Amino acid sequence: MEEGEAPAAALLGVMRPHEGKGLEAHPLTWADPVTENPDVGDTEEWEIYNLTADAHPVHVHETPFQVLERREITVEEAEYVTDVGGPLPVPPGDRGLKDTVISYPGTMTRIRMTFRNPGQFVWHCHVLEHEDNEMMRPYRVGPEQKGQPADGMPHH
Repeated sequence: MEEGEAPAAALLGVMRPHEGKGLEAHPLTWADPVTENPDVGDTEEWEIYNLTADAHPVHVHETPFQVLERREITVEEAEYVTDVGGPLPVPPGDRGLKDTVISYPGTMTRIRMTFRNPGQFVWHCHVLEHEDNEMMRPYRVGPEQKGQPADGMPHH
């Protein structure tokens, strides 16, 4: 693939409120600044919104997590979430501590994790073609450390 050909819909990023449209997806590349930066000992809940037609096995390095819930979402224009439905049952295979969860098309998956180790790590889609096309993001636990890249990291 030529540089810049990776589809924006297959990137990780952040969701931001959008007046009149609900939530708007803001895809980010590997080189964009770190957006997830908990302190050591923090417990956070992350919502993973899948606005694509593909299922994505999302892997978070360094910290196990618990799948709290999934909800169906209504997606408009491939970038807006205009409605979030009620919680869906968590199947038995998703219970307990995980390091990977499948994010199904048209769903929001909520996970909870506690960050115990300082440093810079990665979360990404485990589909190799997606990972190779930047469906991965760095995250940092605690402050930036000496010698740690400020934005992004080399591929693992």
